[in-house]
Amino acid sequence: MSWSERHFGQTNSQENNNPSPQAVEEQMNPGLTGEYDLALREKAAAHQPPSPPEYMGLEGEYDEQGLAKRVVKALDQEPSFDDIESLHITQKGSTIVLEGSAPSEAILTKVKEVAAKVDGTEAVDATQVTVAA
Repeated sequence: MSWSERHFGQTNSQENNNPSPQAVEEQMNPGLTGEYDLALREKAAAHQPPSPPEYMGLEGEYDEQGLAKRVVKALDQEPSFDDIESLHITQKGSTIVLEGSAPSEAILTKVKEVAAKVDGTEAVDATQVTVAA
């Protein structure tokens, strides 16, 4: 019995580690913008099986919060968002969920646009955000 089987109930069979090419391809849509992050996709492809876009970590590894982390990284690169501490970002599958409050509708719109451009984002949910008056 391997370590994986003892700890996680996983086997190392070829069948479980190599899904059909069609199954992998179906998971690899680029999300809302239709643009792939080719460098990250290349890193993810080195893993078998490759991580679906919403679960690609910062270095292409599997990460359940990979999409949210990449959205946060994209927002960190926007200097106009430095002062926003009241907005929280999580993910549910390929949907980015924004929670909290935004200083203005214009800033919330920009945050949603940045989130939508991250490879793997299929939706941005801002229903839990209040906009300061």
